[in-house]
Amino acid sequence: MNSYDHILKFKGAWRPYQERILDRADTYLKDGKIHIVAPPGSGKTTLGIELIRRLGRPCLILSPSAVIRQQWLERVKEAFIQKDDQSLLSDDIHAPALITSVTYQALHFGMEQINGPKSVFEAEQEDSKVFNLINAVKAAEIGTICLDECHHLRSEWWKSLEKFMMKMENVCVVSLTATPPYDSTSAQWERYIGLCGEIDEEIIVPELVQDHSLCPHQDYVYFNYPTEDEKAQIDAFRGEVRKVFQEMTADESFAAVAASRKGIMDPDQSADELLEKPAYLVSVLTFLEAKGIPYPKKWLKVLGIKRLPEFDISRLEQLLQGILFDDTGSYDADAGYISGLIQSLKRRKCIERRRVSLCANESIEKLLTNSRGKLKSIREIAAAEYESMGKGLNLLILTDYIRREYEKAVGDPDRPADKIGAVPLFEMLRRELEAEIRLGVVCGELMILPSEASEFLTDTAKRILGDSSKLQLEEMKNRSGTALGYAKVTVRGKKQNMVRIATEAFEAGYVQILIGTKSLLGEGWDSPCINSLILASFVGSFVLSNQMRGRAVRIMPGNPEKTSNIWHLVCLDTTNRQTRVSRLMGTGEAELSDDFAMLSRRMKGILGISYTEDIIENGMERLDLAENHYTEKEVKRINEEMKKRAKDREGLQKKWERAAVVFDKMEITDECVMDKSVLKPGAGFFNLIGFELLAVIIQTCNLILYTGAFSTEGLVPLLFSAAATSLFVLLTIRCGTGIVRLLTPLKRLNAIGTGIRSALIQKGQISSDTKVVTEEKGLFYFVYLRGGTVREKDLFSACVDEFLGEIDNQRYLLYEKRSWNKMQSYFSVPGIFAKTRQDAGAFAQAMRKSIGNYKLVYTRNEEGRKILLKGRRHAYANQANNAEARLCGRQKESKRSTGIIDVSNTYNKLALLNI
Repeated sequence: MNSYDHILKFKGAWRPYQERILDRADTYLKDGKIHIVAPPGSGKTTLGIELIRRLGRPCLILSPSAVIRQQWLERVKEAFIQKDDQSLLSDDIHAPALITSVTYQALHFGMEQINGPKSVFEAEQEDSKVFNLINAVKAAEIGTICLDECHHLRSEWWKSLEKFMMKMENVCVVSLTATPPYDSTSAQWERYIGLCGEIDEEIIVPELVQDHSLCPHQDYVYFNYPTEDEKAQIDAFRGEVRKVFQEMTADESFAAVAASRKGIMDPDQSADELLEKPAYLVSVLTFLEAKGIPYPKKWLKVLGIKRLPEFDISRLEQLLQGILFDDTGSYDADAGYISGLIQSLKRRKCIERRRVSLCANESIEKLLTNSRGKLKSIREIAAAEYESMGKGLNLLILTDYIRREYEKAVGDPDRPADKIGAVPLFEMLRRELEAEIRLGVVCGELMILPSEASEFLTDTAKRILGDSSKLQLEEMKNRSGTALGYAKVTVRGKKQNMVRIATEAFEAGYVQILIGTKSLLGEGWDSPCINSLILASFVGSFVLSNQMRGRAVRIMPGNPEKTSNIWHLVCLDTTNRQTRVSRLMGTGEAELSDDFAMLSRRMKGILGISYTEDIIENGMERLDLAENHYTEKEVKRINEEMKKRAKDREGLQKKWERAAVVFDKMEITDECVMDKSVLKPGAGFFNLIGFELLAVIIQTCNLILYTGAFSTEGLVPLLFSAAATSLFVLLTIRCGTGIVRLLTPLKRLNAIGTGIRSALIQKGQISSDTKVVTEEKGLFYFVYLRGGTVREKDLFSACVDEFLGEIDNQRYLLYEKRSWNKMQSYFSVPGIFAKTRQDAGAFAQAMRKSIGNYKLVYTRNEEGRKILLKGRRHAYANQANNAEARLCGRQKESKRSTGIIDVSNTYNKLALLNI
């Protein structure tokens, strides 16, 4: 019997992708679990409720926050419930109903009582409480558990959830998430999948925009520089760093310490140990060369390089880290000298928590991410968006902090509002924007709304709270007592009621710019009217960035033309005067900004429309930024270009329409990407050509001589001719095979992929119907897995990455001696196969069928260590010689049967073993 008969029924129409999942639900639920991945705004909650309804048993819904917990119950009431009966729904885990929606935190508090009893009596009480909690859930006949966004729970909450699930028998699990932990370790992934089940469906952004389930949207970047006093702090630090560099390179005592490194003068005995950290070894050698201190030139051969790079600040940082902390015992140094050096560097803020920080200083990075220069950026973006949208603007600004101490600055022009936080942002915008632009603040502890909304707020409070007296308004005034046009709003009761009231005022047009904290509004909060978002938050993770962006990309009923702009703020520590410092530090200009690095991390996890082409992709390249040319003039041009593009919302919509073309099915592929030069034949190819030409010449001469001068009968001419012919055949077979292989690099790449796929199938990691596909596009080759689950594709690409990646300290290698091409001699056994000898052997056997008779080498013995060192030498030679063309990395791409839509041009620059 279905518990929801005549109680729940969906009142709307299913979107195509929702209908597709529901049609397949019975198949997915054969193992008692269904696991759906979909972006924010795709209707996961509605889909989850329908799955709960179809399963037909009382349900417990677990969510990461109180706001999301209530949204589940509200969605049931709005879209499903047939009769108004409050007893059907509950938000109290101790009083479960037909549908009970609680937070993971509430579940944790219930389960936590079994931990740490201080006596037998307490232990009995604790066990009794937990037993009662579990019994209460079982007494309610809970048969379905819905896990909403459980991938990023705190560790202790996750443990409590696992304990709870172990006590629940014969339940069906519905798991819904926007951001599964694809980048987790194998053990973490197995734990996650063990609870949620394998991913059954993944709904992707292009499909949702094409289906009008998400609105067209675009990411924009707005750059700023630090303020003058911030620049002064940065310049002061950089000045100290330059002084440290000059002092260290001139200090003869320090030179003596560096030269005393054990083994540095004996590469034959110490190569094994020192090559564990080749970059550190190079820092020692470059310092010795800069000081003119003799060292064995054999190190260049060991490293596989022709000359050492220049000694710079980045290498001084590595050298100091080893001498002062990580490798102290290897140097002959006076303890007093080392202690004094450490204290000196600490005073100059060049050491933080036992880390030498000359290039990337934590305090400088924090100063940049919190730069007051971003306040100007926010003001300029807000002004530009209001100029473009007018009263139709619904701009959300998400920040990390409230900063209530700035309440005293509200209305007092003598007090600065110069920090990134909800309250100072409100006051800064109130002072500097047009008075007609109405602002609002919603945080867990504070709500500020325009006074003109007072009547609306009172009516809304009466409807939501049942009593308007639970809402209080306090007029805000300046120093002279004049009203500012804003009121501080207090709502007694649950926090989510305060959020609901503020949301309705926002959607009713009383507020054009709403400022809130990411903890309250950044995840799960739903306000479809948002058409512009400024991320004044310093979160760079894929999970939280995608959640915050999800606030802006929802469609708005009644407004099919809605588009959204999403703004990312980046502070650059790269003024013209710092270019020389940048070169001295051995880094690119953009690398000096942690903000820029954070933007890069964000973009890797975000799918969006390219600026320059009608394609959908992820990564920095789609933003068309002029990397490493961030002069003040260029930054100004970029910002103006961003504002210009942001105004063209109609053009954005058309761009999405052209890119997200109609098709039957999209499939995300996780591709490995490499520059064609990686697979160019190289010198080995021309050697083979030479040998083959030599063989042809020999055989031609043989035929001429045998049929001419040696045409007489006799044993010697016959034996000579037979030997020459045999040599010709042998060289033709040997060299011809190599030439054919090198002339068809895609076949070689496909063979590698096929071997890895076979090994994963044997290990049970791939069970779906899949196919290895290689492609050639422009300057790059691609290899990916067609078909299969998202995890299978991700695992396949990770294995290809490791297999072709640089040799470092792998446990197992595949090795075949090839004198004509050393780089083809070594391949890494991926970590998933390197845990046991049996797994590594199975991988080697699978690869031999595809790429030839490579030997499995265990690198933890003497013989294997020698091979590892040789392999590492060739890999490091690529890195040290800055062979940027040798690239291997990954990107995601969305494919369909009739064409291709790029979803990324981003790949990691890994040193690649030539194949």
